[in-house]
Amino acid sequence: MLPDDPARALLAEQAAAGLPVLPRLRLLWLAEALSAPAPARALDLNAELDALCTALREGVRRRPGWLYFAPAPRPVPAAVPRCLLQAAVLCWAGGVLAAPGQRAVVQLDAAPGAAFLALRGGLGRTLPADTRALLLRLGAVCGGVVVQSGGRGAFGAAVRLPLAGGLPLCAPRTAADLLGDRYSPLQVFLPGLCAGPAE
Repeated sequence: MLPDDPARALLAEQAAAGLPVLPRLRLLWLAEALSAPAPARALDLNAELDALCTALREGVRRRPGWLYFAPAPRPVPAAVPRCLLQAAVLCWAGGVLAAPGQRAVVQLDAAPGAAFLALRGGLGRTLPADTRALLLRLGAVCGGVVVQSGGRGAFGAAVRLPLAGGLPLCAPRTAADLLGDRYSPLQVFLPGLCAGPAE
């Protein structure tokens, strides 16, 4: 995120004083995610989504098997901001968790020149309101395309992202990074659903 951001500095002071900051941190994270430009470094979507899904499976208090991740057969670099990818997937995951008995499937595939990310699970009516906007921005930030379904029924989304093989890769965060940070995106977007670092 932004190291010299006054809004984040104020939230850090309030957190140090013991005040609750997660709702305001979520709004700040959403604003940053929706306004983030295409980065100068690419993310390997396989590594990023594997870490995120592993952290979700380990951190969310839910029955085993509620989340399935199918990686692409090879690395898929895409020029998308990490905060935007995480926010979109976690908002969607929150909608899946809000619908009883639902399973979540994150599927990544590669084709010549593009990565395809599919999210299936949850109901349109249980999705947080920000989910659709985040997914649309995820496609738009790098010239991709998004298709979404499920107004009130079963939700599904497919995002086509152009590959950015010419860009250097960012080092991915690990599941341990996400699980060990009390202000990680898991804690921000899934408050009360994810075990904290000390739990």
